[in-house]
Amino acid sequence: MKLPIKVHYAIVIMTDIAVQGQGNTVTGNDIAHRQNISFPFVSQILNKLKHAGLLESVRGGVLGGYILKGLPSMVTIKQIAEAVEAPIEIRPSEEIKTNQMIDEIICSLWERITEKLENISENVTLEDIIRWISEGIVTMKEGVAS
Repeated sequence: MKLPIKVHYAIVIMTDIAVQGQGNTVTGNDIAHRQNISFPFVSQILNKLKHAGLLESVRGGVLGGYILKGLPSMVTIKQIAEAVEAPIEIRPSEEIKTNQMIDEIICSLWERITEKLENISENVTLEDIIRWISEGIVTMKEGVAS
């Protein structure tokens, strides 16, 4: 079970913009540097987030960059995952084949777990992540969430 890498970095990027920007623009270069992510990959994710309507790009030298299009309380983890076209789900390995009845039970279990994950992703927002950072539940070291 792994969180798709695009979802992971999209959440990191959106959190960075919400925390560092606080109403001001944040550049892709700054995000790439702070989060230790390659600039081309940051740009790719930023474009998907912008296309999904979660970010707004602002043109202009020093003041240019990206800003959240809405409040952090209105942006869910599910929206971020959908923006980068990477669903959050758990799937059993297709390579493993055992007793058919047991396989069906396990597949049903994974479906139920995926439903729970989807429910959580629909209800956790950027505001929640920012609050967890401010409460010390998660920390940001040198701009990197950990």
